[in-house]
Amino acid sequence: MYANNSQMYEFFDGMSYLQMPMRKFAHSVRSSLQANPRTASSGVLRFAEGLADIYERSTRYVKKPEFNIDFVDVDGQKVKLYQTTVMKKPFGDLVHFTKENQGEEPKVLIIAPVSGHFATLLRDTVKRMAPRHDVYITDWKTARDVPLSAGSFDLDTYLSYLIDFVHYIGAGSHILAVCQPAVQVIALAAVLDESNDSCMPATIVPMGGPIDPRVKKTQVNHLAESHSLEWFEKNFLTIVPEGHAGVGRRVYPGFVQLTAFINMNPDAHYRAHIQYLEDKIRNNRAGIEKHVTFYDEYLSVLDMDDAYYIQTVEKIFQTYELPRKIMKYRGGSINPSAIRRCALLTIEGEKDDISAPGQTFAAHAMCNRIPSDMREHYLQPGVGHYGVFSGSKWRAYVAPKIEEFIRKFDPHIGTYKKIRHL
Repeated sequence: MYANNSQMYEFFDGMSYLQMPMRKFAHSVRSSLQANPRTASSGVLRFAEGLADIYERSTRYVKKPEFNIDFVDVDGQKVKLYQTTVMKKPFGDLVHFTKENQGEEPKVLIIAPVSGHFATLLRDTVKRMAPRHDVYITDWKTARDVPLSAGSFDLDTYLSYLIDFVHYIGAGSHILAVCQPAVQVIALAAVLDESNDSCMPATIVPMGGPIDPRVKKTQVNHLAESHSLEWFEKNFLTIVPEGHAGVGRRVYPGFVQLTAFINMNPDAHYRAHIQYLEDKIRNNRAGIEKHVTFYDEYLSVLDMDDAYYIQTVEKIFQTYELPRKIMKYRGGSINPSAIRRCALLTIEGEKDDISAPGQTFAAHAMCNRIPSDMREHYLQPGVGHYGVFSGSKWRAYVAPKIEEFIRKFDPHIGTYKKIRHL
């Protein structure tokens, strides 16, 4: 891929620097056209503005976005929403969203994936859950901004963070794990239940995650199986160069992951940009805003620490340690059969081509000591991977299913009366 893979990041930074004059030119063209009164009535000028915008947007270093959720709708009323970082750690923080005059509500922890994008990708998840829940989310940091002195981030560190977060939130919480952390939420519940932890969650909701990728393999799974760990290290890991706080750290760069995401479905991205230019010509403001909002988020990526990346490839996608019951946490075994004291709802998307239907549902067979009346599964028709936690069908169908499940098992307002001290 590169003459010296350790210099991949330096090459990327250098290319970004070399493109700066053209990026500034594109920015100047776009700004000039936006300020030109004739642009409003000229499809040709709006098309040119769109081209300049695409070039600038696709070549710039996109910073971590903000959640920017200032208000939520609560029963038709616009209510102020506050965002506070309540726990800080080197590789990720715990962020709390609270409403103005908020009373006691079910406590929901949303575990965002560490898989290339920032937690803000789950903005729609937060916004939909916040009106009737006390919401927390894991806000992971890009590894290139974490100094070497902070140590490494591996699967044990990940799980220890989650345990600390759950202890902060307290007993009886509800945990939504979106995509990759579906594995971690099963491991978390197993460790907490086996140790009789007082902060055992009331429910766990893994959503579109690779709990058992053997069930129905996707392109992601075939890639992981067809190459050795050495191949992944050689081709995808690199060193963070000078100019970043994490200089010297070995990482799996976000720009490599983004390239992989795009290459999985390049035709869709091509069509999206053609549609954007057509919307520019027609001055379709809704379509333009939708495209810009999506790609501002999609092009913003984070780097993963090398230990976490390699362990994920190996233990989740090659040796399948969780479903084979050989996964460990700090030397001790993680046994999903140990989970007895929390309810389980699995969510999948019918058209998910990253974590195919069946991979998440597999949790039910693994967590076989959870009573059957404390386990449910929901398959959302007509959605892919992102539709499980974002978009109109998430808001209209998936979220209400989760809300109903939470209210059934919440220790304060739940209707489920069966004693869980099994």
